[in-house]
Amino acid sequence: MCRSILVTETVEMPPKRVVKTVNAANVPADLANGVAGATGAGATGSLTAGKLYQEVLEATPPGGAWFSVADTASRLTLTLVAFYFFLLFQPLSLLRFAYGWNTLWYGRALGPVLTLLLPVLPFVLCAVEMGKRVNEHMPWAKTDWKMQGPGRIFFTRPPTFFASLLWDCVLSLTVFCGSFMQFGTDRDGLMHTWYDTICVKEYWYQLLDAGGARRPQQLGRWDGAQCHDVGPGVAYGSSKLVCKISDAYLGIGDRVLTRGKASGGDFDTLADVHALLAVDPEYAGKPAVLSELVAPHPSAKVSTEGFGQVHSLDIVTIRTRAGVRVLTALLWTDCEGWSSHSCTAGYLLDVPTETVVAPTAWYSPHFATLGETDLIGTRIAGVREACAKAIAAHEASNLPWLTTVGWDAMITPDGVVFFEGNVAAYRTPRRMFLSPRLTFEFLKECRGAGSPVPRASPF
Repeated sequence: MCRSILVTETVEMPPKRVVKTVNAANVPADLANGVAGATGAGATGSLTAGKLYQEVLEATPPGGAWFSVADTASRLTLTLVAFYFFLLFQPLSLLRFAYGWNTLWYGRALGPVLTLLLPVLPFVLCAVEMGKRVNEHMPWAKTDWKMQGPGRIFFTRPPTFFASLLWDCVLSLTVFCGSFMQFGTDRDGLMHTWYDTICVKEYWYQLLDAGGARRPQQLGRWDGAQCHDVGPGVAYGSSKLVCKISDAYLGIGDRVLTRGKASGGDFDTLADVHALLAVDPEYAGKPAVLSELVAPHPSAKVSTEGFGQVHSLDIVTIRTRAGVRVLTALLWTDCEGWSSHSCTAGYLLDVPTETVVAPTAWYSPHFATLGETDLIGTRIAGVREACAKAIAAHEASNLPWLTTVGWDAMITPDGVVFFEGNVAAYRTPRRMFLSPRLTFEFLKECRGAGSPVPRASPF
Protein backbone atom coordinates (compact mmCIF):
# COMPACT_ATOMS: atom_id res chain seq x y z
CA MET A 1 0.00 0.00 0.00
CA CYS A 2 1.28 3.48 -0.81
CA ARG A 3 -1.02 5.87 1.01
CA SER A 4 1.43 6.90 3.74
CA ILE A 5 4.75 8.04 2.33
CA LEU A 6 7.53 9.72 4.28
CA VAL A 7 9.13 12.42 2.15
CA THR A 8 12.85 12.24 2.88
CA GLU A 9 14.28 14.66 0.35
CA THR A 10 13.10 17.47 -1.86
CA VAL A 11 14.61 18.21 -5.24
CA GLU A 12 13.92 21.85 -6.00
CA MET A 13 14.03 23.15 -9.54
CA PRO A 14 15.79 26.38 -10.50
CA PRO A 15 13.74 29.41 -11.52
CA LYS A 16 12.26 29.06 -14.99
CA ARG A 17 13.75 30.93 -17.86
CA VAL A 18 12.26 31.40 -21.26
CA VAL A 19 12.80 28.53 -23.68
CA LYS A 20 11.73 29.01 -27.24
CA THR A 21 8.85 26.81 -28.39
CA VAL A 22 9.33 25.70 -31.97
CA ASN A 23 6.51 24.67 -34.24
CA ALA A 24 6.97 21.46 -36.24
CA ALA A 25 7.91 22.17 -39.82
CA ASN A 26 6.26 20.79 -42.90
CA VAL A 27 3.59 18.81 -41.09
CA PRO A 28 1.04 17.36 -43.53
CA ALA A 29 -2.38 18.93 -43.47
CA ASP A 30 -4.07 15.68 -42.44
CA LEU A 31 -1.98 15.68 -39.26
CA ALA A 32 -2.89 19.26 -38.47
CA ASN A 33 -6.57 18.31 -38.68
CA GLY A 34 -6.14 16.22 -35.54
CA VAL A 35 -5.01 19.14 -33.39
CA ALA A 36 -7.32 21.55 -31.61
CA GLY A 37 -6.57 24.62 -29.55
CA ALA A 38 -5.41 23.62 -26.08
CA THR A 39 -7.61 24.81 -23.28
CA GLY A 40 -5.73 23.17 -20.44
CA ALA A 41 -9.06 22.54 -18.73
CA GLY A 42 -7.89 19.26 -17.25
CA ALA A 43 -4.99 20.99 -15.56
CA THR A 44 -7.17 23.34 -13.54
CA GLY A 45 -8.82 20.64 -11.44
CA SER A 46 -7.75 17.23 -10.20
CA LEU A 47 -4.84 15.89 -12.23
CA THR A 48 -5.31 12.18 -11.60
CA ALA A 49 -7.82 9.61 -12.85
CA GLY A 50 -9.50 8.84 -9.53
CA LYS A 51 -9.87 5.16 -8.72
CA LEU A 52 -7.93 4.08 -11.79
CA TYR A 53 -4.92 6.09 -10.64
CA GLN A 54 -5.18 4.96 -7.02
CA GLU A 55 -5.62 1.28 -7.83
CA VAL A 56 -2.44 1.23 -9.92
CA LEU A 57 -0.56 3.12 -7.23
CA GLU A 58 -1.60 0.56 -4.60
CA ALA A 59 -1.51 -2.64 -6.68
CA THR A 60 -0.08 -5.70 -4.89
CA PRO A 61 0.82 -9.04 -6.47
CA PRO A 62 -1.37 -12.11 -5.99
CA GLY A 63 0.60 -14.82 -4.28
CA GLY A 64 3.10 -12.31 -2.96
CA ALA A 65 5.36 -11.91 -6.00
CA TRP A 66 5.01 -10.19 -9.36
CA PHE A 67 5.52 -12.43 -12.41
CA SER A 68 5.11 -15.61 -10.43
CA VAL A 69 2.83 -18.31 -11.82
CA ALA A 70 0.07 -16.96 -9.55
CA ASP A 71 0.47 -13.40 -10.86
CA THR A 72 0.71 -14.27 -14.57
CA ALA A 73 -2.21 -16.70 -14.23
CA SER A 74 -4.25 -13.98 -12.50
CA ARG A 75 -3.56 -11.45 -15.29
CA LEU A 76 -4.43 -14.04 -17.93
CA THR A 77 -7.67 -14.93 -16.13
CA LEU A 78 -8.72 -11.27 -15.89
CA THR A 79 -8.01 -10.82 -19.59
CA LEU A 80 -10.22 -13.80 -20.40
CA VAL A 81 -12.96 -12.35 -18.19
CA ALA A 82 -12.78 -9.09 -20.14
CA PHE A 83 -12.84 -10.91 -23.49
CA TYR A 84 -15.94 -12.95 -22.66
CA PHE A 85 -17.60 -9.89 -21.16
CA PHE A 86 -17.15 -8.20 -24.54
CA LEU A 87 -18.31 -11.32 -26.38
CA LEU A 88 -21.48 -11.45 -24.28
CA PHE A 89 -22.39 -7.76 -24.28
CA GLN A 90 -20.73 -6.40 -27.47
CA PRO A 91 -20.59 -9.39 -29.81
CA LEU A 92 -20.83 -7.55 -33.13
CA SER A 93 -18.39 -4.83 -32.12
CA LEU A 94 -15.93 -7.44 -30.89
CA LEU A 95 -16.36 -9.41 -34.11
CA ARG A 96 -15.64 -6.31 -36.18
CA PHE A 97 -12.60 -5.46 -34.06
CA ALA A 98 -11.31 -9.04 -34.13
CA TYR A 99 -11.55 -9.17 -37.93
CA GLY A 100 -9.56 -5.94 -38.21
CA TRP A 101 -7.01 -7.08 -35.63
CA ASN A 102 -6.52 -10.55 -37.10
CA THR A 103 -6.16 -9.40 -40.70
CA LEU A 104 -3.78 -6.64 -39.61
CA TRP A 105 -1.54 -8.85 -37.48
CA TYR A 106 -1.91 -12.26 -39.16
CA GLY A 107 -2.68 -11.39 -42.78
CA ARG A 108 -5.71 -11.59 -45.05
CA ALA A 109 -5.43 -15.35 -45.42
CA LEU A 110 -5.15 -16.44 -41.79
CA GLY A 111 -6.97 -13.44 -40.28
CA PRO A 112 -10.52 -14.39 -41.41
CA VAL A 113 -9.94 -17.97 -40.24
CA LEU A 114 -8.98 -16.78 -36.78
CA THR A 115 -12.00 -14.49 -36.69
CA LEU A 116 -14.33 -17.43 -37.40
CA LEU A 117 -12.96 -18.96 -34.22
CA LEU A 118 -14.01 -15.92 -32.16
CA PRO A 119 -15.64 -17.89 -29.29
CA VAL A 120 -12.31 -19.64 -28.61
CA LEU A 121 -10.01 -16.95 -30.04
CA PRO A 122 -8.08 -16.32 -26.78
CA PHE A 123 -7.02 -19.94 -26.64
CA VAL A 124 -6.12 -19.93 -30.34
CA LEU A 125 -3.95 -16.83 -29.83
CA CYS A 126 -2.28 -18.54 -26.87
CA ALA A 127 -1.54 -21.51 -29.13
CA VAL A 128 -0.04 -19.07 -31.66
CA GLU A 129 2.25 -17.73 -28.93
CA MET A 130 3.34 -21.27 -28.08
CA GLY A 131 4.12 -21.79 -31.76
CA LYS A 132 6.22 -18.62 -31.76
CA ARG A 133 8.14 -19.92 -28.74
CA VAL A 134 9.00 -23.11 -30.64
CA ASN A 135 9.90 -21.10 -33.74
CA GLU A 136 12.46 -19.09 -31.77
CA HIS A 137 14.69 -22.16 -31.72
CA MET A 138 14.54 -22.76 -35.47
CA PRO A 139 17.45 -21.76 -37.75
CA TRP A 140 15.25 -19.39 -39.75
CA ALA A 141 13.98 -17.51 -36.70
CA LYS A 142 14.13 -13.70 -36.79
CA THR A 143 14.51 -11.39 -33.82
CA ASP A 144 11.15 -10.31 -32.40
CA TRP A 145 10.45 -6.59 -32.99
CA LYS A 146 10.12 -6.06 -29.23
CA MET A 147 13.74 -7.14 -28.75
CA GLN A 148 15.28 -5.10 -31.57
CA GLY A 149 15.81 -1.77 -29.80
CA PRO A 150 17.27 -0.56 -26.51
CA GLY A 151 13.78 -0.78 -25.00
CA ARG A 152 13.95 -4.58 -24.97
CA ILE A 153 14.26 -4.49 -21.17
CA PHE A 154 10.51 -3.82 -21.02
CA PHE A 155 9.75 -7.17 -22.71
CA THR A 156 11.95 -9.62 -20.82
CA ARG A 157 10.36 -12.87 -19.65
CA PRO A 158 9.89 -14.21 -16.12
CA PRO A 159 12.70 -16.53 -15.03
CA THR A 160 10.53 -19.63 -14.50
CA PHE A 161 9.35 -21.68 -17.47
CA PHE A 162 5.62 -21.86 -16.74
CA ALA A 163 5.38 -18.20 -15.72
CA SER A 164 7.18 -17.23 -18.95
CA LEU A 165 4.71 -19.23 -21.05
CA LEU A 166 1.80 -17.55 -19.29
CA TRP A 167 3.46 -14.15 -19.71
CA ASP A 168 3.72 -14.64 -23.48
CA CYS A 169 -0.03 -15.27 -23.54
CA VAL A 170 -0.68 -12.30 -21.25
CA LEU A 171 1.23 -9.92 -23.52
CA SER A 172 -0.72 -11.08 -26.57
CA LEU A 173 -4.20 -11.11 -25.05
CA THR A 174 -3.92 -7.98 -22.90
CA VAL A 175 -2.96 -5.88 -25.93
CA PHE A 176 -5.87 -7.38 -27.92
CA CYS A 177 -8.46 -6.79 -25.17
CA GLY A 178 -6.83 -3.55 -24.03
CA SER A 179 -6.88 -2.12 -27.55
CA PHE A 180 -10.57 -2.95 -27.94
CA MET A 181 -11.22 -1.33 -24.57
CA GLN A 182 -9.29 1.82 -25.54
CA PHE A 183 -10.18 2.27 -29.21
CA GLY A 184 -13.48 0.48 -29.70
CA THR A 185 -13.84 -0.35 -33.39
CA ASP A 186 -12.09 2.75 -34.72
CA ARG A 187 -9.90 1.79 -37.69
CA ASP A 188 -7.26 4.43 -37.05
CA GLY A 189 -6.91 3.35 -33.43
CA LEU A 190 -6.55 -0.26 -34.51
CA MET A 191 -3.94 0.66 -37.14
CA HIS A 192 -1.84 2.38 -34.47
CA THR A 193 -1.36 -0.95 -32.69
CA TRP A 194 0.68 -1.89 -35.76
CA TYR A 195 2.01 1.30 -37.33
CA ASP A 196 1.79 5.02 -36.59
CA THR A 197 0.13 6.51 -39.65
CA ILE A 198 -1.07 9.74 -38.00
CA CYS A 199 0.64 9.99 -34.63
CA VAL A 200 4.21 10.43 -35.83
CA LYS A 201 6.68 12.61 -33.96
CA GLU A 202 5.65 15.79 -35.79
CA TYR A 203 2.06 15.26 -34.64
CA TRP A 204 3.13 15.00 -31.01
CA TYR A 205 5.19 18.16 -31.42
CA GLN A 206 2.05 20.01 -32.51
CA LEU A 207 0.13 18.80 -29.47
CA LEU A 208 2.94 19.72 -27.10
CA ASP A 209 3.15 23.20 -28.63
CA ALA A 210 -0.62 23.60 -28.31
CA GLY A 211 -0.40 22.54 -24.66
CA GLY A 212 2.33 25.06 -23.89
CA ALA A 213 4.93 22.40 -23.10
CA ARG A 214 8.65 22.77 -23.60
CA ARG A 215 10.32 20.43 -26.09
CA PRO A 216 13.76 20.19 -27.72
CA GLN A 217 14.32 22.73 -30.47
CA GLN A 218 14.02 21.13 -33.89
CA LEU A 219 16.95 22.11 -36.08
CA GLY A 220 16.40 20.00 -39.16
CA ARG A 221 14.42 17.30 -40.89
CA TRP A 222 15.22 14.35 -43.11
CA ASP A 223 12.63 13.63 -45.83
CA GLY A 224 13.90 10.15 -46.55
CA ALA A 225 16.45 11.26 -49.11
CA GLN A 226 17.49 14.82 -48.34
CA CYS A 227 18.37 16.79 -45.21
CA HIS A 228 16.79 20.23 -44.64
CA ASP A 229 17.34 22.96 -42.08
CA VAL A 230 14.47 23.89 -39.79
CA GLY A 231 14.48 27.16 -37.85
CA PRO A 232 18.07 28.23 -37.16
CA GLY A 233 19.37 25.02 -38.77
CA VAL A 234 21.54 22.11 -37.69
CA ALA A 235 24.68 24.28 -37.51
CA TYR A 236 23.08 26.35 -34.74
CA GLY A 237 24.15 26.03 -31.13
CA SER A 238 26.58 23.77 -29.32
CA SER A 239 24.46 20.78 -28.31
CA LYS A 240 24.64 17.37 -29.91
CA LEU A 241 22.07 16.52 -32.59
CA VAL A 242 19.51 13.75 -32.06
CA CYS A 243 18.09 12.06 -35.16
CA LYS A 244 14.81 10.19 -34.64
CA ILE A 245 12.83 8.40 -37.36
CA SER A 246 9.32 9.86 -37.37
CA ASP A 247 7.39 6.59 -37.13
CA ALA A 248 9.92 4.59 -35.07
CA TYR A 249 9.49 3.27 -31.52
CA LEU A 250 11.56 1.96 -28.59
CA GLY A 251 14.54 4.04 -29.71
CA ILE A 252 14.97 2.02 -32.92
CA GLY A 253 17.05 4.03 -35.40
CA ASP A 254 17.94 6.83 -32.97
CA ARG A 255 21.29 8.47 -33.66
CA VAL A 256 23.25 11.09 -31.71
CA LEU A 257 25.67 13.19 -33.75
CA THR A 258 28.47 15.20 -32.15
CA ARG A 259 29.52 18.63 -33.38
CA GLY A 260 33.07 19.50 -34.40
CA LYS A 261 34.73 17.28 -36.98
CA ALA A 262 38.11 18.83 -36.22
CA SER A 263 37.97 17.45 -32.68
CA GLY A 264 36.68 14.02 -33.70
CA GLY A 265 32.97 14.85 -33.95
CA ASP A 266 30.50 13.84 -36.63
CA PHE A 267 29.42 17.06 -38.32
CA ASP A 268 29.78 20.78 -38.79
CA THR A 269 27.27 21.54 -41.54
CA LEU A 270 23.97 20.41 -42.99
CA ALA A 271 25.88 18.66 -45.77
CA ASP A 272 27.77 16.60 -43.18
CA VAL A 273 24.52 15.42 -41.58
CA HIS A 274 23.08 14.60 -45.00
CA ALA A 275 26.14 12.51 -45.86
CA LEU A 276 25.77 10.48 -42.65
CA LEU A 277 22.05 9.79 -43.00
CA ALA A 278 22.25 9.10 -46.74
CA VAL A 279 24.38 6.00 -46.12
CA ASP A 280 22.37 4.74 -43.14
CA PRO A 281 19.98 2.00 -44.39
CA GLU A 282 17.59 2.62 -41.48
CA TYR A 283 16.97 6.15 -42.78
CA ALA A 284 16.48 5.24 -46.43
CA GLY A 285 13.04 6.53 -47.45
CA LYS A 286 12.16 7.27 -43.81
CA PRO A 287 11.31 10.82 -42.65
CA ALA A 288 13.09 11.88 -39.47
CA VAL A 289 13.33 14.85 -37.15
CA LEU A 290 16.66 16.35 -36.06
CA SER A 291 16.64 18.12 -32.70
CA GLU A 292 19.04 19.39 -30.08
CA LEU A 293 20.04 16.90 -27.40
CA VAL A 294 18.60 18.01 -24.06
CA ALA A 295 20.70 17.47 -20.95
CA PRO A 296 19.16 16.37 -17.64
CA HIS A 297 19.34 18.51 -14.52
CA PRO A 298 22.88 18.07 -13.13
CA SER A 299 21.94 17.95 -9.45
CA ALA A 300 18.36 16.66 -9.22
CA LYS A 301 18.21 13.34 -7.39
CA VAL A 302 16.67 11.17 -10.09
CA SER A 303 18.94 8.12 -9.98
CA THR A 304 20.78 5.92 -7.52
CA GLU A 305 24.48 6.02 -6.70
CA GLY A 306 26.77 4.99 -9.53
CA PHE A 307 24.50 6.16 -12.34
CA GLY A 308 24.30 9.43 -14.24
CA GLN A 309 21.39 11.83 -14.49
CA VAL A 310 19.76 10.46 -17.67
CA HIS A 311 16.13 9.60 -16.93
CA SER A 312 12.60 10.08 -18.20
CA LEU A 313 9.17 10.79 -16.78
CA ASP A 314 6.63 8.43 -18.34
CA ILE A 315 3.21 10.06 -17.96
CA VAL A 316 0.16 8.18 -19.24
CA THR A 317 -2.93 10.34 -19.71
CA ILE A 318 -6.40 8.92 -20.26
CA ARG A 319 -9.69 10.41 -21.40
CA THR A 320 -12.31 9.89 -18.72
CA ARG A 321 -15.87 11.06 -18.28
CA ALA A 322 -14.43 13.98 -16.27
CA GLY A 323 -11.91 14.88 -18.98
CA VAL A 324 -8.28 13.99 -19.58
CA ARG A 325 -6.51 12.85 -16.42
CA VAL A 326 -3.22 11.20 -15.44
CA LEU A 327 -3.42 7.43 -15.15
CA THR A 328 0.17 6.94 -13.97
CA ALA A 329 3.44 8.81 -13.70
CA LEU A 330 6.60 6.71 -13.73
CA LEU A 331 10.32 7.47 -13.46
CA TRP A 332 12.68 5.44 -15.66
CA THR A 333 16.24 5.87 -14.44
CA ASP A 334 19.66 4.35 -13.68
CA CYS A 335 20.41 4.50 -17.40
CA GLU A 336 23.46 2.94 -19.04
CA GLY A 337 23.46 5.22 -22.09
CA TRP A 338 22.34 8.59 -23.41
CA SER A 339 18.69 7.48 -23.75
CA SER A 340 16.21 6.44 -21.08
CA HIS A 341 15.54 3.34 -23.20
CA SER A 342 18.73 2.07 -21.54
CA CYS A 343 17.21 2.37 -18.06
CA THR A 344 17.70 -0.40 -15.52
CA ALA A 345 15.25 0.85 -12.85
CA GLY A 346 11.73 2.23 -12.73
CA TYR A 347 9.60 3.84 -10.03
CA LEU A 348 6.02 4.90 -9.44
CA LEU A 349 5.48 8.59 -8.73
CA ASP A 350 2.63 9.95 -6.65
CA VAL A 351 1.48 13.01 -8.59
CA PRO A 352 -0.10 15.13 -5.81
CA THR A 353 3.02 14.87 -3.61
CA GLU A 354 5.54 14.56 -6.50
CA THR A 355 7.08 11.68 -4.53
CA VAL A 356 8.81 8.44 -5.55
CA VAL A 357 6.68 5.83 -3.81
CA ALA A 358 7.64 2.34 -5.05
CA PRO A 359 9.51 0.41 -7.76
CA THR A 360 7.50 -0.44 -10.91
CA ALA A 361 7.79 -4.11 -10.01
CA TRP A 362 4.59 -4.99 -11.94
CA TYR A 363 5.73 -3.52 -15.28
CA SER A 364 8.09 -6.21 -16.55
CA PRO A 365 10.03 -9.09 -14.98
CA HIS A 366 13.30 -7.15 -14.93
CA PHE A 367 11.89 -4.47 -12.64
CA ALA A 368 10.42 -7.08 -10.29
CA THR A 369 13.97 -7.97 -9.22
CA LEU A 370 14.71 -4.48 -7.90
CA GLY A 371 14.38 -3.78 -4.20
CA GLU A 372 13.71 -0.49 -2.47
CA THR A 373 16.42 2.15 -2.81
CA ASP A 374 17.23 5.57 -1.40
CA LEU A 375 15.07 7.11 -4.13
CA ILE A 376 11.92 5.95 -2.32
CA GLY A 377 10.44 8.95 -0.55
CA THR A 378 12.32 11.50 -2.67
CA ARG A 379 10.28 14.44 -3.92
CA ILE A 380 10.93 15.52 -7.51
CA ALA A 381 9.60 19.04 -7.95
CA GLY A 382 8.09 19.64 -11.37
CA VAL A 383 6.12 16.41 -11.68
CA ARG A 384 2.76 18.15 -11.20
CA GLU A 385 3.62 20.76 -13.80
CA ALA A 386 4.66 18.03 -16.22
CA CYS A 387 1.36 16.21 -15.68
CA ALA A 388 -0.63 19.41 -16.24
CA LYS A 389 1.20 20.03 -19.53
CA ALA A 390 0.63 16.43 -20.60
CA ILE A 391 -3.09 16.79 -19.92
CA ALA A 392 -3.25 20.04 -21.90
CA ALA A 393 -1.42 18.45 -24.83
CA HIS A 394 -3.77 15.43 -24.85
CA GLU A 395 -6.77 17.74 -24.68
CA ALA A 396 -5.49 19.47 -27.83
CA SER A 397 -6.05 16.34 -29.92
CA ASN A 398 -9.20 16.03 -32.02
CA LEU A 399 -8.63 12.33 -32.72
CA PRO A 400 -11.71 10.66 -31.18
CA TRP A 401 -9.99 7.29 -30.66
CA LEU A 402 -6.93 8.68 -28.84
CA THR A 403 -8.09 7.48 -25.43
CA THR A 404 -4.64 7.10 -23.87
CA VAL A 405 -1.25 8.70 -24.53
CA GLY A 406 2.17 7.98 -23.06
CA TRP A 407 4.28 11.15 -22.73
CA ASP A 408 8.06 11.10 -22.30
CA ALA A 409 9.75 14.00 -20.52
CA MET A 410 12.89 14.93 -18.57
CA ILE A 411 13.78 17.21 -15.66
CA THR A 412 16.28 19.77 -16.99
CA PRO A 413 17.81 23.05 -15.73
CA ASP A 414 15.00 24.79 -17.65
CA GLY A 415 12.24 22.75 -16.06
CA VAL A 416 10.41 19.81 -17.58
CA VAL A 417 11.12 19.20 -21.27
CA PHE A 418 8.98 16.76 -23.29
CA PHE A 419 10.41 14.60 -26.05
CA GLU A 420 7.27 13.11 -27.61
CA GLY A 421 4.04 11.29 -27.08
CA ASN A 422 3.09 7.74 -27.97
CA VAL A 423 -0.23 6.03 -28.51
CA ALA A 424 -0.44 4.03 -25.28
CA ALA A 425 -1.76 0.87 -26.95
CA TYR A 426 0.93 -1.19 -25.22
CA ARG A 427 1.53 0.82 -22.06
CA THR A 428 -2.05 0.95 -20.77
CA PRO A 429 -2.82 -2.81 -20.89
CA ARG A 430 0.09 -3.37 -18.49
CA ARG A 431 -2.09 -1.61 -15.93
CA MET A 432 -5.55 -2.87 -16.87
CA PHE A 433 -5.24 -6.40 -15.56
CA LEU A 434 -3.12 -6.02 -12.42
CA SER A 435 -6.10 -6.74 -10.18
CA PRO A 436 -9.83 -7.50 -10.44
CA ARG A 437 -10.68 -4.01 -9.17
CA LEU A 438 -8.54 -2.37 -11.85
CA THR A 439 -10.12 -4.43 -14.62
CA PHE A 440 -13.57 -3.55 -13.29
CA GLU A 441 -12.72 0.18 -13.11
CA PHE A 442 -11.39 0.19 -16.69
CA LEU A 443 -14.54 -1.55 -17.91
CA LYS A 444 -16.66 1.06 -16.13
CA GLU A 445 -14.68 3.98 -17.55
CA CYS A 446 -14.26 2.71 -21.09
CA ARG A 447 -17.76 1.35 -21.62
CA GLY A 448 -21.31 2.54 -21.05
CA ALA A 449 -23.04 5.92 -21.19
CA GLY A 450 -20.68 8.85 -21.37
CA SER A 451 -17.60 6.76 -22.15
CA PRO A 452 -14.96 8.66 -24.15
CA VAL A 453 -14.20 5.55 -26.23
CA PRO A 454 -15.72 5.83 -29.75
CA ARG A 455 -18.37 3.29 -30.73
CA ALA A 456 -18.17 1.59 -27.36
CA SER A 457 -21.92 1.02 -27.01
CA PRO A 458 -23.30 -2.53 -27.15
CA PHE A 459 -23.34 -4.07 -30.63
